[in-house]
Amino acid sequence: METNSSNLDRRVVAGLLLIVAGGLLLLDQINLLPIDIRHYLISWKTLLIGIGLITLSNRENRTTGFILIGLGVIFWMPEIFSYSLRFRDIFWPAILIGIGLIILTKRGDPTPGKGGKTRVFSADSRPMENPDEIIDELAIFGGGNTKITSSNFRGGKITAIFGGTDIEMKSATPSKEGCTIDTFILFGGSKLIVPDDWQIKSEVVSIFGGFSDKRLSPQVNNPEKMLVVKGVVLFGGVELKSY
Repeated sequence: METNSSNLDRRVVAGLLLIVAGGLLLLDQINLLPIDIRHYLISWKTLLIGIGLITLSNRENRTTGFILIGLGVIFWMPEIFSYSLRFRDIFWPAILIGIGLIILTKRGDPTPGKGGKTRVFSADSRPMENPDEIIDELAIFGGGNTKITSSNFRGGKITAIFGGTDIEMKSATPSKEGCTIDTFILFGGSKLIVPDDWQIKSEVVSIFGGFSDKRLSPQVNNPEKMLVVKGVVLFGGVELKSY
């Protein structure tokens, strides 16, 4: 019920944002606004702020929401306040600050229980087995492969920034208490290898990215094997496969 409520909140926020945007554009069309609102609304900077507001409706992703809103505001500031600072001068500092904040807030045990130690991947990481019930994978400018072998897998966190991770779960069994993987992908990707009979529920927010289920013959007839994938994907992707 909590997940459904969260989904409803996101739909409500997205609907209200669209109504406000449409109303402002209508007022602009009939020349009732003193500024060119179309210039500010139809912009990727405003899109970041809008996605951040939608993300805030999920309490577990509020930090990401605040970061997206902050990045959108930072990118707008030179134009709004007539700074002489060029966009390219603030792009990478803002991105690096945002990445640092995300890394700090994504670390730690995401769910009470066994496991949850952060595994940091570099370019030369080798495949490893992970028997923990909870994972916390971090890949920056590199990648790695992890094989989950837990018989009570609860999920965890995957953070990939200019890198990627492959998580194999064919030897794992989802916990009956719930199995949720929270992802944050920025200019990177993550491949989740799961059996065909697992049910997959996607709650991923994609911004110039995507989530795809490419299993050979996915089946949805085993409600006891449910995996919820949520989080934010920026200029990257999350892919499900069964091989």
